[in-house]
Amino acid sequence: MVDIQHRSKRISTFRTEKIRSLFNAENGHEWSLTADLPLEDEEWQIGLVVGPSGSGKTSIGKAVSGDAGIHNLYAGWRSDSAIVDCILPDGNLNEVTGALSSVGLGDVPAWLRPFHLLSNGEQYRAGLARLICEAPAMCVVDEFTSVIDRQIAKIGAAAFEKSWRKKQGRKIILLACHFDIVEGLRPDWVFDTQSGVLKKKLSQGQACNWTFGRSTAVTGSILKSITI
Repeated sequence: MVDIQHRSKRISTFRTEKIRSLFNAENGHEWSLTADLPLEDEEWQIGLVVGPSGSGKTSIGKAVSGDAGIHNLYAGWRSDSAIVDCILPDGNLNEVTGALSSVGLGDVPAWLRPFHLLSNGEQYRAGLARLICEAPAMCVVDEFTSVIDRQIAKIGAAAFEKSWRKKQGRKIILLACHFDIVEGLRPDWVFDTQSGVLKKKLSQGQACNWTFGRSTAVTGSILKSITI
């Protein structure tokens, strides 16, 4: 069970008090979330926490990762070396190139460039490839596939799942805002931060045909039509 409580100082100004009275938002400075995640189960390898921005995904990730923190895919790259030399520098080259291809970074010239010269999407995929090769016992990755094209994201999610399954005993929790990756990723469990619903596979290899409902919150563009 993950129990998150955020509380900030109550700011009292003309505008904040008017907003509170109009929208009945007395507890706007407080936020809480309880997530009943199957972290103690032994069998799972891939967990997915999914939901819209601001729904608590990163807070869950920080709580679960503890002192290790959320894994930073962009840290630790040498600026004077090609990415192919930065991933498993003392390891097997075939494993490195296989990991790069499995996350959709199959552009060979990109392998020969330093990390900082790659596009944002290429950097993200290079970070995933390095993560697959290093395969820590437990890690959390935020914004999974958020910075890449959705079609590539769905294909990449399926390829990532196949690569990670080969790492026996390794567990990963992915935080994402898109539901289109669920079918390809085939996670062992999915927690929807907006509805608070946890769904798990019934057995190994079961297809993920889960569906998640959505409701419109009083936020964003809908507020354009409200006159104060």
